[in-house]
Amino acid sequence: MENSGYKVFLNLHNRETSDQAYVLVESVPFSIHHKIGISNEGFPLFFVKCNNISKSIDINLELISVLFSQDCNIKEKEKNSNDTFTIVLLKTLNRDLQQYFTDVFSIILQQLEPIPSEINLYREVRKVIDLFSSIARPPIKSVQGLWAELLVIEKASDPEYLIHSWHISPSDKYDFNNSKDKLEVKSTTKSKRIHRFSIDQLNNNPGSDLLIASTFVIETGTGKSILNLRDNIISKISDIKVKLRLNEIIYKTIGNEYEKLGDIFFDYQQASDSLSFYGVIDIPRIDINEIPVQVTNVTFDCDLTNVPTVLEKKYDIKASLLFKSLGI
Repeated sequence: MENSGYKVFLNLHNRETSDQAYVLVESVPFSIHHKIGISNEGFPLFFVKCNNISKSIDINLELISVLFSQDCNIKEKEKNSNDTFTIVLLKTLNRDLQQYFTDVFSIILQQLEPIPSEINLYREVRKVIDLFSSIARPPIKSVQGLWAELLVIEKASDPEYLIHSWHISPSDKYDFNNSKDKLEVKSTTKSKRIHRFSIDQLNNNPGSDLLIASTFVIETGTGKSILNLRDNIISKISDIKVKLRLNEIIYKTIGNEYEKLGDIFFDYQQASDSLSFYGVIDIPRIDINEIPVQVTNVTFDCDLTNVPTVLEKKYDIKASLLFKSLGI
C-alpha cells in the first residue's frame, strides 16, 4: 500500500534500543513533522505535531488512547530529541488491527494540513474511533461476498467511481448505486452459475438500469485475500478520501471477522475469467405483481448458465456512468 504506515511500523520491529526513556520512531512517509513509533509493549503509536494547542480532553478507550500536548522523548535514526506531540496509541498486538490502524490513520493525516490544529486533529481522530467501533459488530456480509465486490472494483476501469457508488447499509437493495443505475454482485462456489435473489432485486425501478455481476469464487490455499485486492485497488487510485472510504467499507462490512481479511484466499484467476455481467431484462424472474400482498421476503435461486451476457447481446452501456466505470 502506497505511503503505508504499517511498513514503517514493521521496520521499527527490527530495531532495538537499550534506552527505555526514548520511544523508537520514524517519520511518516509523507511528512517530516509526524512520527510513527513502537511502544515498549509493541503497540503502534503516532506522534502528531499540532499547532493552535487548545488543551483538548484526552481520550482513553479500550483500544485507542489519544493524549494531547504531551512532552515526548523520541529516538529517530539514532538521534534523541524532545518535543511536544499529540499521541495516538492503539493498544493491541493483533497484526491485522495494527495494519488497519497505521495505514488508515496515515491516510487521515494526509488529508490534514501539514501541521494541523488540535481541533482538526480531534475531529479526525473521532472518525478513527468510529471505524474501530465497527469491528465489535457482526459482519454485514460474508468474506466471499465482500471479496467478489472488491474483485469487480479491482477489474474496473474507474475504480474510484465504483467506490463512491459502493453501499454497505443492510437496507441497501444493491451493492452499487449511483442514485440512478444499479449493480448487484453475485458469487457462487457451485459448479453452475446459480445465485440467490430477493424478488425486489430483479424488479428494479423502471427509470433505472440494473446489471448483475456474476463470478465463481473458490477458496484456495493460495490466491488473493481481501487485503491483497484492497492493495491492488489502492495502487490504482490517487484520491486520499477514496482510499479512506475503501478501507472504511471493508472493515465496516467484515465487522468482528476482521482476522479473516488476510487469512482466507480465493482463486483470483478463475474468478477473473468467470466474471460476467447480465442485464436484468434477460434474467428469469418472478413478477413482483404476481405475488400476493400477504407474502413477503420472497427469495429464489436462478441459474444464469444459459443467459446471454451484456457482451454477447452487445448492450450499449456507455450512457450509464456507473456501467461505464466497469470498463466492459
